[in-house]
Amino acid sequence: MKTRMIYHSLAICCLLPAFAFTTGENDPFIKSPTVAKLTNTPNGPLISCDLKALKDTVNFPLSQLTEELQIVKLDNRDEALIGGWIRTTVGEKYILVSNNKQTPYKLFDRTGKFITNIGSYGQGPNEYLNTYAEQLDEANNRIYILPWQSSKILVFDLKGNALDPIPLCLRVPKGKFRVNTAKSEVTVTVLPFPKWPAVVWTQDLKGKRKNFVAPGSLAMPQDFSNEVSMGNNTAAYDVMLMKIMPQPSVDTLYHYNTASNKLEGRFTVKYPSNDKIPKYFIGDVSFPIQIDESTFSGSKPAYYMVDKKTLHGNYVRLYNDFISTPSQTIYPSFNNGYYVTNMEPMALKEILEKEVNKKGLTADKKKKVQNLIKTLNDNDNNIVMFAKLKQ
Repeated sequence: MKTRMIYHSLAICCLLPAFAFTTGENDPFIKSPTVAKLTNTPNGPLISCDLKALKDTVNFPLSQLTEELQIVKLDNRDEALIGGWIRTTVGEKYILVSNNKQTPYKLFDRTGKFITNIGSYGQGPNEYLNTYAEQLDEANNRIYILPWQSSKILVFDLKGNALDPIPLCLRVPKGKFRVNTAKSEVTVTVLPFPKWPAVVWTQDLKGKRKNFVAPGSLAMPQDFSNEVSMGNNTAAYDVMLMKIMPQPSVDTLYHYNTASNKLEGRFTVKYPSNDKIPKYFIGDVSFPIQIDESTFSGSKPAYYMVDKKTLHGNYVRLYNDFISTPSQTIYPSFNNGYYVTNMEPMALKEILEKEVNKKGLTADKKKKVQNLIKTLNDNDNNIVMFAKLKQ
């Protein structure tokens, strides 16, 4: 079995101790079983979750994880339109939306006002086709973009001006990164193909390598079905390698300890021998399904969460209780310290219209949802909903 999208679960588990949970009956996990164990290893504490211990599905409100939800309608000018599913990064002042359907990155302020395009779609200098990762560094007036199959990180300021790119000491087929502008240092994690010299390394802004960790047992076949994930929700550099093909393997969330130059496991999952997930669970565990000789798809996911402090956990139905929508219908993302959802207006409207007449909805919340529905039009730009993760 394969935890294809375990990244979100791991990001949540990593953050649970910092969340301001209430106690008593308001705690969604108060009656949940212990589903993990804590082992102190030479590299630090490692939490191991046993999926067989997950016995039930708990309704988990988004408000337990985040501060107040903000709903922003993005600028409706033609040059600001985005459409489709895209990665979205929320900062203290700006919203950065990744490229999609041959459109460039777009920068908005927190009210949804369009600021500028960042770079452009193409193959020339400071242009890109598909991209894999980005970083919004408001404090240093920088945006960093990592294209697929790239030997450099593209650099722009917050006005969209292209700056000198950062050369990478190794070409990156798929990878995640973090630039520490103040220290002139870059940390990069790569999908380690056979004979690749490093899985993670640090370098300066000129491409000179400082430290690196060899892949060892983490080396993967040269298959682009596999993924690298990073939540960027804490100060720690946390990363996960997801081996999907040809044979799935156990996923582990690692922290890169730059001081000792080690990848240190922090969270891992023990899979049951039975690969079946109950149909009514919606979550973050999935496994490959072969459609034909060369095509695979993922099974329907099943979300789960583990409290890092108590080690209690269960499968969860995460729902957006701020506006009464099922967050698992609106694909949830926890990134850069925020819960973020970016949707086309009619897709959001369809979900809200199904939810607004359900029993149990308070009069105030029903009115709020109805008012939101009235603002959604087919020709509008996307709607971004975000909420800062509690500390």
